[in-house]
Amino acid sequence: MKFQKGIFSDDKPAAPTPQPQATPQPAAPVVVEKDRLFQTVKEETGSERNYLKVLGIVVGLVVIIGGIVFYMTLPGVGDQVRGSTQMEMAVRDHFLTKEKRTATDITFYQCDKYFWARVGVEVRPDIKTNPIYALDKYTARIEPSGNAFNITATPVTSPEIDTPCK
Repeated sequence: MKFQKGIFSDDKPAAPTPQPQATPQPAAPVVVEKDRLFQTVKEETGSERNYLKVLGIVVGLVVIIGGIVFYMTLPGVGDQVRGSTQMEMAVRDHFLTKEKRTATDITFYQCDKYFWARVGVEVRPDIKTNPIYALDKYTARIEPSGNAFNITATPVTSPEIDTPCK
């Protein structure tokens, strides 16, 4: 087989092999007028303080609004309240021992320095001599004094007596 000249041969001269050169000396560091490397970090710390300020304002507003709501829901003079268990037991005991009546339902009202109660009692039709036993409602003035209660009961004979805190 005949080969054509130039197809498999390279007519270009070979490139000279590089000679090892001396290692270059490191250049002096470039001095920059302004160092901007930590500029973004400073901006982030500023934003953290802003978040804390906003969070503080929000927490303050929540506390203030919560305080206002709490104050507005406190019972006022003449409002119906739920009496403590000790107060209810003292009223029931008073009616059983002093008035000789069994209390059925008790509704408490908040007054200035005492509690007022509307007390339902059992009607005693078996005792005909005293008309008080035919009444089914009493009012009671309850004044707390330490761990005890001073209770004054009055039978409801007219609608004026059945007005809370009077």
